[in-house]
Amino acid sequence: MNGGSVTIRLADACDAAAVRRLAALDSAPAPRGEVLIAEVDGAALAALSLERGAAIADPFQLTGDLLALLSMRAAQLAQASWVGGPIRP
Repeated sequence: MNGGSVTIRLADACDAAAVRRLAALDSAPAPRGEVLIAEVDGAALAALSLERGAAIADPFQLTGDLLALLSMRAAQLAQASWVGGPIRP
């Protein structure tokens, strides 16, 4: 990650191809269900399943910081859901 604009958000149907591409690059199955996606300057570089916690990332990019951000956001969403507060992607 080289200082670009980072976005962490829930993936939607429009992101299916990007998630499949990440899974293929990472030689891993594509996550199913609700998925958080990390983008740098609009390019999807990592994703995390909210249901299973499995992560995928582009192995040709520096994604360790993105994976940490995805994990932190997933924990925030889980805590908000457990406490009964509003969940805001």
